[in-house]
Amino acid sequence: MKSLKAKFKKCESQDWSKSDEKLLQAVELNDPERVAALILKKGLTPAKLDPEGKSAFHASAMRGSVECLEVMLAHGVDVTLTDGAGFNALHLAARHGHPECVKRLLQEKVSVDGTDSYGRTALHHAAVSGCISCMETLWDFKACLNCRDGDGSTPLILAAQMSRVELCRFLIQRGAETDARDAQGRTALMLACESDSVETVEVLLRGGANINIAD
Repeated sequence: MKSLKAKFKKCESQDWSKSDEKLLQAVELNDPERVAALILKKGLTPAKLDPEGKSAFHASAMRGSVECLEVMLAHGVDVTLTDGAGFNALHLAARHGHPECVKRLLQEKVSVDGTDSYGRTALHHAAVSGCISCMETLWDFKACLNCRDGDGSTPLILAAQMSRVELCRFLIQRGAETDARDAQGRTALMLACESDSVETVEVLLRGGANINIAD
C-alpha cells in the first residue's frame, strides 16, 4: 500500500505553499489571531491538504484548538472534508478526546453518524479514546449506539475490548445491544474476558450480557 506521503505527492494539484504551512503552524501554536490574519490576508483554504494528508482545519480538531476552529468555521470551511487518512474533523476530535470541538462541529450540522474510511463513526472513536465527555456529547446529538464499523464492531464492543469500564456502563444504560457480534462472531463480553478486565465483565453481566453465546 502506498504511503500517505506518496498518495499526496502531487504537490501541484494540492498547490501547497509556505503560507499554507504558516497556517498549519499557527494552529499547532493555538494562535487564533494569526489564523484569522492568514486566512483574510492570504485567502487561504483551511481544509487544504498538505503532501502528508493534513490540513490546518483537521489539525485544529485533532489538537482541541477550539478558538482556531471557530475562526475557520466563521470563514466557511467545508466541515465535511476528510484528511488523507479518511477522517473528518469530528472523527479526529472524538479520536483525540476533545469534547468542546466535538460539540462545536455537531452544532455546524456535521453528521453525527458519518463514517470514516474504516466504517467507524465518531462514537466508535470516542469508545477507543476513552473520552466519556465526547461520548456524552455525541449521545446528546442522537448518535447511533449500535453502528458497526468495517470489522462489525459496535462502540460497546470496542469499549469492552479496550477495558473502558465507564464507557461500557454509559452505553449499556442508554440501550446499547450487549450481545452484538463482530465479524468474527465475538461479543463485548468475550473481548472483555480476553482483556482480563474483571470490572468490564461485571458491568456487561449486570447489563444482561449472555454468557452462553459461542463464537
